[in-house]
Amino acid sequence: MEKKRLFATLLGVGLAVGTPWQGFAQEQAAPQQAAEQPAETAMPPQEVTDAGVEAVREAQETAVAPVAKFQDAAAVLRAEMRKRKWKNGWDDKKKRIIVVESADFKTADPASDDDFFKNREQAAKKAVLTAKVEIIESINSEMSAMDLVNIPGSDINKELGAERERLNKQLAQQKEILVKMLAKVDKAEADVLRGTTFGDRLNDLMAAAIKKLDKEYDASARDKAAKARYEAAKAEFETVQRKYNEMKEKAEAMHEKIQERQESSVSIMAKMPLYGSTVIMQNESWNPKTGIYKVAVMVCWSYTMERSARAIATGEDYKVKPSANAKSIEEWLEGQNLASMVGPRTYLDKDGNRYFIGITARPVDDELSSSARRENKRLTDRFARQMAAFCIWADVESSTVARQMSETRGNKKVNRIAVAETISEMLTQKFENKTIRGLDRIYNDEVTHPISGHKIYVAVFGISPKFAKTALAIEQLNYATKVMDNRYQTVERGRRAANKAAVKASENRAEDFNKGYNKQSNAIKRELDSRRPVKRGGVKAIYRNTQSEPTQKRQSTGGTFGGDAEVSDDF
Repeated sequence: MEKKRLFATLLGVGLAVGTPWQGFAQEQAAPQQAAEQPAETAMPPQEVTDAGVEAVREAQETAVAPVAKFQDAAAVLRAEMRKRKWKNGWDDKKKRIIVVESADFKTADPASDDDFFKNREQAAKKAVLTAKVEIIESINSEMSAMDLVNIPGSDINKELGAERERLNKQLAQQKEILVKMLAKVDKAEADVLRGTTFGDRLNDLMAAAIKKLDKEYDASARDKAAKARYEAAKAEFETVQRKYNEMKEKAEAMHEKIQERQESSVSIMAKMPLYGSTVIMQNESWNPKTGIYKVAVMVCWSYTMERSARAIATGEDYKVKPSANAKSIEEWLEGQNLASMVGPRTYLDKDGNRYFIGITARPVDDELSSSARRENKRLTDRFARQMAAFCIWADVESSTVARQMSETRGNKKVNRIAVAETISEMLTQKFENKTIRGLDRIYNDEVTHPISGHKIYVAVFGISPKFAKTALAIEQLNYATKVMDNRYQTVERGRRAANKAAVKASENRAEDFNKGYNKQSNAIKRELDSRRPVKRGGVKAIYRNTQSEPTQKRQSTGGTFGGDAEVSDDF
């Protein structure tokens, strides 16, 4: 009931959900110095002096509260950028690129939409990828463009056909209304009108039907409601009929000689690796009037985030000096509104370790089956890993083709201009067969999603240069132990073989056989000599009660139980 009440409240006003600002990378003292540092050398903590630090600290310490009244998610992000005077695109002073992008989908009711959280995650991924593509296109892209006049192009009759079909559909709806009303006056004529297809014959019959209905309704005004419905249908029919005639005239003109054709196109291709880009802020909004759910993201790339990503990719231990108010990654996550976060993030903790993290969620409502809840949690974990890894490794590629074409057709009396445009695009980010160390789950919880009211499982996976390097040491430690284990097991196999050989050699020795034979023969002889005749008599029978006690039926006890009563802190 609580979930339903929450959703009902939100349904009336719509909602824009903002996440707290995430710290992002501007920690390098000088990008050029960082680039010159040898890859194998661990970087000491640095005093941060660049102009982006104030923005980072402000972002870490300031949260944007949820908006009770509906606002577009992307508009909220752009307003925040203007408020903080953060530059969209490349900022030469702060050595960073910031891009705002969004993606949306339609849902009539997030609370009852089974695919809502899947669509939400997909929208977040689309928005992030679109932002990354915008970044790489600004860095390096291949472009082809063309403007042509009087060059024949593709036929645009499809658009005209689509408009014709729409008008025909509206005409058909109005015809059905008139048929039902005409049947009350003249059923035979109504049947004729119902069976007439489009064209001049239909127009004539509908015009005749309107005249007859006009006469009928003018003669008797006893049903004012029916007359009002008729007048509305008549007005709609006349509007659609006028548009249809205009469409017909336009289509006829299009079959005339082409007076002029103009075409414009542009294609852009970009392809490059992008290390260290991530989301620094995200907003979500749902408009119950339109059903549009939008996920908007602010994506940033900077010199220092690239440097941190490089350290993870190459196994370095790279740190910078954190702000005075920095926390541990766990403390920071505890203070976030994780229910409204999805996608990649970054955070610089109090020890100077930059974390790249991925966050996503799935529903785990009580009405779901146990297997469904488990599956949703496993899916959440896997895709959170993916999002975190894409902050470090991402081969981003885009291919976009936009076309615009216009035709002027007609004759000396009539000219018609039709314009059509289209865009096709393919965006990808991927990596393959990367050895990834130090990517682990650093947080998970079950919370309530503010818009849908669902109980959701949120997982946060993260990776940092420090843990990536530590993971390498842990891997080496365990492999060294594996070598020692193999050696010891080889010794054990030798021992086992020696045991088997000794046992085998001890079998069927003649002297042992004779010794046992003689010993047992003498024992039997002594036993026979010792026996004497026994006086017959009664034998006292001893009986044992073998009937088992009835077993008691086991009872289950509800509660929570733990088997580890005491665990020593020795690991």
